[in-house]
Amino acid sequence: MSNLPLRRRTAAAAIAATALGLATPLVRAQTTRIRVSTIPIIDIAPLQVAIAKGYFTAEGIEVDTTPTQGGAAGIPALAAGQVQIVFSNVVSIIQAAKQGLGVQIIAPASTTGDAPPDQAALIAKKGAPFKTGKDFEGKRIAVNTRNNIIWLYARAWVRATGGNPDAVTYLEVPFPQMVDAVRGDRVDAAFAVEPFVSGGVAADMQVVGYPYTQVQKRLPAAQYAASKSYIEQNPKVIEGWVRAYQKGVDWVNQNLKSEELLTIISGYTRMPPQLIAKLGVTAYEKAVDPAALVPVVDQMRRNGLLEGPFDPKSILYRTALKA
Repeated sequence: MSNLPLRRRTAAAAIAATALGLATPLVRAQTTRIRVSTIPIIDIAPLQVAIAKGYFTAEGIEVDTTPTQGGAAGIPALAAGQVQIVFSNVVSIIQAAKQGLGVQIIAPASTTGDAPPDQAALIAKKGAPFKTGKDFEGKRIAVNTRNNIIWLYARAWVRATGGNPDAVTYLEVPFPQMVDAVRGDRVDAAFAVEPFVSGGVAADMQVVGYPYTQVQKRLPAAQYAASKSYIEQNPKVIEGWVRAYQKGVDWVNQNLKSEELLTIISGYTRMPPQLIAKLGVTAYEKAVDPAALVPVVDQMRRNGLLEGPFDPKSILYRTALKA
């Protein structure tokens, strides 16, 4: 038994208890909460895997996802500080940077392959007489939002296949509602992404074309971006977030046909695993190729989305350039 007087032992115990009581808040204070604006599509699979596998938790980061209709819708929330990271298409990111919103890409999200098929397609009713852009003159194509990458490459495909993009009407329809919009004759076709393309094909629709890969090989379609101010104030957090995300990319690439991946994707897309299994999920990139941004900038200029000088490398933070 200790030789310390009872009063001193009691005081020591009180101090120890106080120290233990303070320990928990200190541990909790080390966890950084990050809100990420997303779209419930195949492209965000590595992010969802990194959350499910605890890769962000291991970096001391808690990730909350906020679904939006499209990447363009997430940019204002990023600028307002309502989210810290946004999953967005490259066109909307370039526009935001050009407008002085201080947006930088921190990691790639989805890149197309060298040739069709890919994860985005123009779909129409089976038997509809659409094969080229010329066939869509005077018709309506659904896009998730105007002036973004879907809208831009729908126009580029119409032009590349012999049509006048200005003779086509582009109506805003959220991805989950596109198949119903085509079936209900609200539009003549829809430029959709997976898993909604396969959902449309399963609902007796046909693929008319693959605008992304038919216009540009290895198109850097979407990325994760943050504001310059947040990056400058939290460089270690951003580096930890990207490390965790890249672990998610590695896991997905190593488990492309696994039932576990299908279950995770089904959980956030609400699509049946057996349907997702038919999609052929492709490998994800861990770095952005700066040269691949140049044709995107050229398309934006041609379609009135960008004026004046712009260096695409200026929007790439260092974590986006290294794997």
